[in-house]
Amino acid sequence: MEAKEALDKILMPKSVAVIKASTDAFKWGYMLLAAIQKGGFEGDIYPINPRAEEILGLKCYANVRDVPGPVDSALVVVPARFVPSVFEDMVAKEVKGAVVITSGFGETGEEGKKAVAQILETSKGKLRFIGPNCMGVTSSPGKYSALMIPFLSETGEVAFISQSGGYGLQLYLRSDAMGVGVGKFISSGNESDIKGYEYLRYFGEDPETKLICMYIEGLKNGRKWYEAAKEITPQKPIVVIKVGVTEAGSKAAASHTGSIAGSDQIYDAAFKQAGVIRAGDAVEMFDYIKGLLYCNLPEGANIGIVSNSGGIAVETADRLIQNGMKIPTLSEEAQQEVLGVIPAFGNAKNPVDLTASLDMNSFLKAPEIVLKQPEIHGMITIGLGTAILKTMFPDVGAEDLSGMIGWLNGQLVSTYQKYGKPVIVIDPAADVEPESAKVMEAQRVPVYTTPERAADVMGVLYRRKLFLDKVNA
Repeated sequence: MEAKEALDKILMPKSVAVIKASTDAFKWGYMLLAAIQKGGFEGDIYPINPRAEEILGLKCYANVRDVPGPVDSALVVVPARFVPSVFEDMVAKEVKGAVVITSGFGETGEEGKKAVAQILETSKGKLRFIGPNCMGVTSSPGKYSALMIPFLSETGEVAFISQSGGYGLQLYLRSDAMGVGVGKFISSGNESDIKGYEYLRYFGEDPETKLICMYIEGLKNGRKWYEAAKEITPQKPIVVIKVGVTEAGSKAAASHTGSIAGSDQIYDAAFKQAGVIRAGDAVEMFDYIKGLLYCNLPEGANIGIVSNSGGIAVETADRLIQNGMKIPTLSEEAQQEVLGVIPAFGNAKNPVDLTASLDMNSFLKAPEIVLKQPEIHGMITIGLGTAILKTMFPDVGAEDLSGMIGWLNGQLVSTYQKYGKPVIVIDPAADVEPESAKVMEAQRVPVYTTPERAADVMGVLYRRKLFLDKVNA
C-alpha cells in the first residue's frame, strides 16, 4: 500500500479507534480520546477497552474487530508486547492507517526489533503506520488533534514532521506564537514503516501545504530522502533542523528513536545540493519559515536599510554582508529626496539613519523613497514598535494608542507591499510589547527582535532565489 493512501486516512479520518482507551485521566488512552473530542473532530470515535463500558460518553468496544462501522485510522497505546496482536486485529478490520504511540521497539534493542519485524510482516500490503515511539498527529483541516493535549492551528500552510516526540510537540504548540500556522503535524518516532522521504512526497503533493519543515535525528533511507527533496524544493521550500552533529549527540539519537545520525558533513552537503534550507535551532527554523511564507524573494543582492539607530544599522549591514548581500549607496537624486524627510544631521546614503529624533514624517516617508529605487531589491527597517510609540506619545490613553498603532503601521504596511520587494522589520521590543508586531504580521510583514535574525532571513530569501534561478535556468 502506498503511504499516501494511509496518510490520507490518518490525517483526514472519518472514523478513528483509540486502542487501549483509558478511564484514567493521566494515561495516554484517556488524553488522546479527550483531545480528539475537544479538538472538534466530527467523525466517529471508538474507544477500545475490554474492561470499560463507556469513556467520555463514548461506548467502548472490547476489540477493534467489534466496531460496527468502518475504521479509517487507529491510535495504538497498548504496551509493546501486545502491539503485534493488535496489528492482527487492525488488519482483520481493514484499518488502513495507524499511529503507534507505544515505545519499546527498535530503540531498545534486539527484542524490540523482532517485534517491529513481526508487525511489519502482519501489516505488509494492507496497513501502513506512523511510529512507533511517537506523540501523535494533528490536522487542522480535519479538525483532528490526536495528541496528549488538544491544539489545532487556525491557519495551516506548514506541514511539520518531527522525529522527536516531546520536543516536536512543544515546537508545534509554540508555532502559532511565532507567527507560523502548522496545519498538519506528524510525530514520526522511529519511522519503522512510513519513512521521512514518504512524508516529503506526501506533503510535496498536498495543495494545502506551502512549506515543509522537519526535525531530523537521522535518516534511514538517505538517498530516497535526498531524491524526494530535490524534486520538491523547486516548488516548495523545505526547512530542516538536523541534530546529532557531534558524537555524543549521535549516540543520544540512536538511543532515542533508533536513528543512525551519520556524518554531519554529508547531511550538510546533501541539504545544499537538494536546495533544503537548514536551520541551526528552533528559533531559526520559525524565523526562516515566517520569512519564506510572508515575503517575496529579492531579485538581487542589494538591500536598503532604514533605521533610527546607527548601531542597529551597522549590525544589520554587517550581517547582510556575511550573508553574501550588498548595501549599495543610494543615487544622489535618492539621497536628496531622503534628506528632505529626515533631520539634517541624519544619513541619507544607505543605511539611511533617521536618527533618534522620533520624527513621524521620517518613519513614514523614508522607507518608500528607499524601496522605489530600482537598484534596491529588498529592505530591512526599524519598525514603529509599540514601545517606540509609547515613548513618542506618553500622554495618549491605551485605547487611543492602540488605534494609533493600527493606523500608523497600516500606512507602513501599504508602503512595504507597494513595490513587491521583501521587507523585514526589526522591533527590538516585540517580544515584550507585541501589539505593533501583530499588526504587521497580520498583513504578512515579518518582524524580528534583532538585526541578526532579520538579516539572516533576508539571506535565506536571497539564497532561495539563487537556487530557483539555477534549477530553472
